[in-house]
Amino acid sequence: MNLISATLIFVGLMIGGFVIESLLSQFHHLIFGKHMKKYHYSFSRYLFYLTFPVLAIVFSYFYASPTIVFVFIAFAAVGTFSELIAGFTYHMVVGQRLWTYHRYSINGYTSLFSVPLWGCVGVLFWFLTKII
Repeated sequence: MNLISATLIFVGLMIGGFVIESLLSQFHHLIFGKHMKKYHYSFSRYLFYLTFPVLAIVFSYFYASPTIVFVFIAFAAVGTFSELIAGFTYHMVVGQRLWTYHRYSINGYTSLFSVPLWGCVGVLFWFLTKII
C-alpha cells in the first residue's frame, strides 16, 4: 500500500470517528429526549473519543511504516512541551492564563489528555511531508 492511500485512510478514520461520535450524540438525543452533557468530564467518553485515532495509528503502523510509533511519541512529547512552554510564557508575560486544564493537568498549562492528540497531529504532519 502506498503512502497516499495510507494517508487517505488515516484521515478518513479520523474524520469518520468524529462523524460517528456526532451521530451517536444525536442518536442519544433521539432516544432519551435530552442532549448528552458535552462539557462534563467522563473518562469513558474520553476513551471513546480516542478509539478512532488509536485505530488510525495502529493501521498506519501495519500498513504504512513502523516508524509511526516513534513519530507519534516524538510529536506527543514535543507538542505537550510546546503547549506547556507557550502557556507558561503567556502567563508570565500577560499575567493571566491563556487556557486552563482541570483534569490531570501539568502545572495547569497542559493536560495528560492532550498528549495523544499531539501525537495524532504529528502523524498527520508526517504523512503530509511524505506525500509532498
